[in-house]
Amino acid sequence: MSRLLAIAALLAALAVACGGDGATPAPGATSPAAAETKPSAEPTATPPAGASEANVEPVSFETKDGLRIDGQLYTTPGPKRKAVILAASFLRPKGWEPLARDLAARGIAALTFTMPRYVDTGESRDLALADDDMETAVRFLQSRDYPLIYLAGEFEAGTVALRVAARLDLAGVVTASARISSTSGSTIVFDARQDVVSVTEPKLFLAGQDSLSPAVVDTLMQLAPQPKQSWVADSPAMGSQIIEIPEARRLIIDFISR
Repeated sequence: MSRLLAIAALLAALAVACGGDGATPAPGATSPAAAETKPSAEPTATPPAGASEANVEPVSFETKDGLRIDGQLYTTPGPKRKAVILAASFLRPKGWEPLARDLAARGIAALTFTMPRYVDTGESRDLALADDDMETAVRFLQSRDYPLIYLAGEFEAGTVALRVAARLDLAGVVTASARISSTSGSTIVFDARQDVVSVTEPKLFLAGQDSLSPAVVDTLMQLAPQPKQSWVADSPAMGSQIIEIPEARRLIIDFISR
């Protein structure tokens, strides 16, 4: 009898060790194996509008006097409707690149290039050619069949952008830390106060808390016809540094996306 009891006890122990106690799991309970993380079979969410990868095309265009300007054209597949020129200062030649990628992901082509250096920066190129140089970029995008073209520039490029917008039919203009004027020696070549009064397109004036830009924005807002808007950062960000501030980047994207 004692041998039979020992065999029964051994069989019972083996059943417990193998998990064969026959108990029904409580509702909602999971075994250790079931609790392991596994790849979800659920479809992934649709990426946000700004998540698409932009195609970056090296491009070049030639000014009236034969100067070649190189740039980058950011696009994504789809119909051509809006394009924006992001004219950079030589101080921050790649400063507009993050915004260009954001815009392209939303179906808005973006052309980035660095404005040539002129006599005011120690080079020999005549500053009076700056608006023609920028207009060449506009003509380039027109040759690519974009019907709505926006113009954005930082520092002196913003001042020049107002001159170009005053004489061309554009969709809108954005300035970032624009100067009230651009001079060659003692001669004022571009004066934003004179040009902005003729810019009937929508306008967005951006600035940071440096010593000049907020006052320039105030002046431009006083002189410019509607539609117009402005935004001044709480930080000393200048030029394309402003787009590193999420609110400023959102403002630009919303302005161009309307």
